[in-house]
Amino acid sequence: MKAVVWHGEGDIRLEEVREPVIQDPHVAIVRITRSAICGTDLHFIRGTMTGMKEGTVLGHEAVAVVTEVGAAVRRFSPGDRVIVCSTMSCGACRHCRAGHTAQCDVANPNGPQAGTCFFGGPQSSGP
Repeated sequence: MKAVVWHGEGDIRLEEVREPVIQDPHVAIVRITRSAICGTDLHFIRGTMTGMKEGTVLGHEAVAVVTEVGAAVRRFSPGDRVIVCSTMSCGACRHCRAGHTAQCDVANPNGPQAGTCFFGGPQSSGP
């Protein structure tokens, strides 16, 4: 599949990347139908945000179709159309239950002090 990949300041490329596989029973795989690079990505491209790792796939907002779900996924099925927001959340912590999913303390594998967890960002954001 094709993806926009970060290789360094000012160096992004459209490349072939490997297909995703289910690695966690709480995960769904989606096929992106519409997406764009957003303003946050410009920080990575310009080099104004540190911590990017070469080979990171950019893009974290999209419209998609669910293609596969893990065994623990309850609310989605293959064929469902979804919107992929930029931030990741656990759905169960106090912030998520209150509807403040961008403040999730659990999703970032780097711990709650690392900040918001989002797709396609610096290592501190837990990609």
